[in-house]
Amino acid sequence: MFRTPPALRMRTALCAALCAALLASPFLAASAEASEALQPHAPAPRLAAYEAGMGSAKASAILGGQQSSLSAILSTQGAAAAPVVPAALDPRSPLAPRPAFAHASRPDIFGTVALSVGRTPFDRRWNHVASASPGASAERFARDLAYASEREAIDRINRYVNARVAYVEDRDRFGVADRWVRAADTLAAGQGDCEDYAIAKMAMLRAAGFDADDLYLVIAKDLVRRNDHAVLVVRSEGRFLMLDNYHDQLVDASAMRDLRPVLTYSAGQSWTHGYERAAPYPEVRMAAAPQTGNELAIAPQPVSLSSAALPIPAASLLLR
Repeated sequence: MFRTPPALRMRTALCAALCAALLASPFLAASAEASEALQPHAPAPRLAAYEAGMGSAKASAILGGQQSSLSAILSTQGAAAAPVVPAALDPRSPLAPRPAFAHASRPDIFGTVALSVGRTPFDRRWNHVASASPGASAERFARDLAYASEREAIDRINRYVNARVAYVEDRDRFGVADRWVRAADTLAAGQGDCEDYAIAKMAMLRAAGFDADDLYLVIAKDLVRRNDHAVLVVRSEGRFLMLDNYHDQLVDASAMRDLRPVLTYSAGQSWTHGYERAAPYPEVRMAAAPQTGNELAIAPQPVSLSSAALPIPAASLLLR
């Protein structure tokens, strides 16, 4: 009979003891449980806070966390489930929006590219209000802010005008579809519509020492309320800030997508707005049969965005 050498028997016993110890290890057991629980075809975990906040983040920035008008309409009509209050995002998280820096010479606001234009339907109205004074009382208030920080001056002037002017449609006040009123007249009457608020804020910020080139009157389409609107946008500390008569918050214009700017005015300049196209795909060649040399070439031509390709809307279509 073949006898196992003592050294081999000892080695076999040691291997068996080692295997038993490993099988009893809590680390190995936990690893095995995790492996059994892992399903390679299971869907990726959902980012609940991010997905919940996507539809309402911009409306929340405007309304201070309240439900947007469009969400309320959809929920009452059954077109969408009742909105869920989104979890707060860590501002250091890569999911948190990062505001874009303001362009130095043109108002690229609300996700658009500004395109300079020579004439617009509102040039006469703009020239009537562009450089007018806000009036003695408002000018004194603005000059007292000359040594405040830019942010504080913008915030206080925004609140000043919003608190002293009541919204009234031009048709109800003047019997006409639209009229742009000088800042002093708006503040003296305590009445005006959306562009009158913006014009008054622009005049007061100029009196506070802001450069006229950094102040923009924006005529836009409100995609939430589905009407025409006007706001003031201010370039400050490398950002575009939006001032609205609907609320007192200063909103970073790079985060806004609820407004679609149509025309923008500043000192001696005007712009319409377009959207950047995605870069064209690189040329792709597909060989049908290597021996024949037949090839199908697909080479999309790039499309350039120019102001000539964008029609300027008629004055009758805006700010009714």
